[in-house]
Amino acid sequence: MLKCIPMEYSSCLEMQRKLNARRERGEIEDVIIATEHPDVYTGGIHFKGDYGNYNVNIIKVERGGNLTYHGPGQLVLYFIINLKDRGMNVRDLIIKIENALVSTLGEYGVRGEGKLFERTGVWVGERKICSIGLGIRGSTTLHGIAINLTTDLSKFYAISPCDLDPGVMTSLSKEIGRKVDQMEFLGKVVKNLSLEFGESILEKECGNI
Repeated sequence: MLKCIPMEYSSCLEMQRKLNARRERGEIEDVIIATEHPDVYTGGIHFKGDYGNYNVNIIKVERGGNLTYHGPGQLVLYFIINLKDRGMNVRDLIIKIENALVSTLGEYGVRGEGKLFERTGVWVGERKICSIGLGIRGSTTLHGIAINLTTDLSKFYAISPCDLDPGVMTSLSKEIGRKVDQMEFLGKVVKNLSLEFGESILEKECGNI
């Protein structure tokens, strides 16, 4: 896992695409990037490109899903995973990610639920706490997930996140009534991802690959 916290979105997008190409060529092993972005809005493959309906700039990218927001207080994980080498498909990967997140939320006393076949993401009741949107180039994924920890949820009101009412968005700090330490949460989610993948995830600082 590469920790690149914080990192400007366009720089991270360029990094993902380069790592994806290198993974396809077999030059590197699978990589997970952990980061946090300054305020940015992105649109996935289901975004129709009608920028005129929104009062913010939207970056169109190749991930699944529609519109979302990234910003301070939100932990973002990007997965550069070769599915062919692991003998899995993208749904298998999403289920592993959802399971790890649900386990991590449980450590904070929060009951989460993955809703891959309904409303993709991780939910707490009828409130969405984590957005998921992956892309695939060749056999290797890119893009990933965004978990709201101490996120300013008002920022979602500039868009319709994943075609949902912005009011459905929640954060872990809102759910438990206290501030959440980002590095503590990252450590717990790395542990649970390691359990899901059945292997240790080694942590490195950004650039050490």
